Amino acid sequence: MSKTIGVLGGGQLGKMLFESGSPSNINYVFLEKSVDCPAALVCRHQIVGDLKDGDKIKQLSSRADVITYEIEHVNVAALKDLENEGKSIIPKPDVLSIIQDKGLQKEFYSNHDIPTLSFVNCTKENLHKEVESWPDEPFVLKHRKGGYDGKGVQILTKNQFKELHSSADQSLMSADGYVIEKMAKNAVEVSVIVAVSQKLNSVSYTPCEMVFDPRSNLMDYLISPSRLSDKINNLCEVIAQKTVEAFCSPGLFAVELFVEPNGKVFVNEIAPRPHNSGHHTIESTYTSQYEQLNRILLNQPLGDTSLIQHAATCNIVGPKNVTGRYYIDKLDKVLEIPGVYVHMYGKSETSPNRKLGHYTILGKNQEAVEKKLMKVKKILTIKSA
Repeated sequence: MSKTIGVLGGGQLGKMLFESGSPSNINYVFLEKSVDCPAALVCRHQIVGDLKDGDKIKQLSSRADVITYEIEHVNVAALKDLENEGKSIIPKPDVLSIIQDKGLQKEFYSNHDIPTLSFVNCTKENLHKEVESWPDEPFVLKHRKGGYDGKGVQILTKNQFKELHSSADQSLMSADGYVIEKMAKNAVEVSVIVAVSQKLNSVSYTPCEMVFDPRSNLMDYLISPSRLSDKINNLCEVIAQKTVEAFCSPGLFAVELFVEPNGKVFVNEIAPRPHNSGHHTIESTYTSQYEQLNRILLNQPLGDTSLIQHAATCNIVGPKNVTGRYYIDKLDKVLEIPGVYVHMYGKSETSPNRKLGHYTILGKNQEAVEKKLMKVKKILTIKSA
């Protein structure tokens, strides 16, 4: 008998999850407040509602055999209630309650002997005092809850903080507290996707190197495998698997790490879902991150994570000078290039830095991939329709 997967969130990750399961006739139902969300373009089964609405989540549960989520900002209490009633929630709600709170995340790493940069958790009341006692060097200030895609994260000096604090700047406003964290020095950012089956077996994907846009704080592109040494890549995989296995939960997890020039590796954050850094697996691996999650949700064997070819993925984001309806300029020229795969998310309008899609590039080696990537980056642009 066919099972139905219930998904909290109907964004591009949900859309790609559906596309991966469609060849196997997997059934889905999505909960999303927007009727024209990306997942609605491919799946006709949608419950319209807010991801924090416990009644809507219960309605989703009544139509699904297993529930997952493609975004962290959902009602965890409602998921815990469903789990107590015997519903299968993957990853477990307890995992999500830790990951939703960056302060709890950092404490989790510390308590499980997982390398992470030094930090202190603080409230609104003692934030100023904690910053004053911090060493005289730039630091990272994170909101404990609610941040995503670089939002709620700032790199500051003490003087910059004082200016923001004295003017009651909105960027410092958080009802849930803060994490003050040591800044990684000249670090390469690496991501490792780890898959855990319902039997708690785990496999990981080849580490990829993420290159960020300094203006938007969003990932610009990634290279897989990372350009670090085999020794460092292997260490990243070991640390990522140790971190995820400490949660004792099935699911798909993206572990983001900092690698400093001295070879030290630190866990930064975890996403308990498919991730931007795993988009390339659709074309570059035997089992994409989306097929892998479907296998986990349906209690099937984990798939082969081997890399078929070297790969790069670049985000397609809205430029700062274009708002509203848009089109991709010179798409035909891009599609003439062998080994380039364009994925648009079905968003009808653009705004500055909005993720509209991505493209993945395959090549026989790192040099070929990077050469092709730079060529496509020059050609492909978003323009006003």
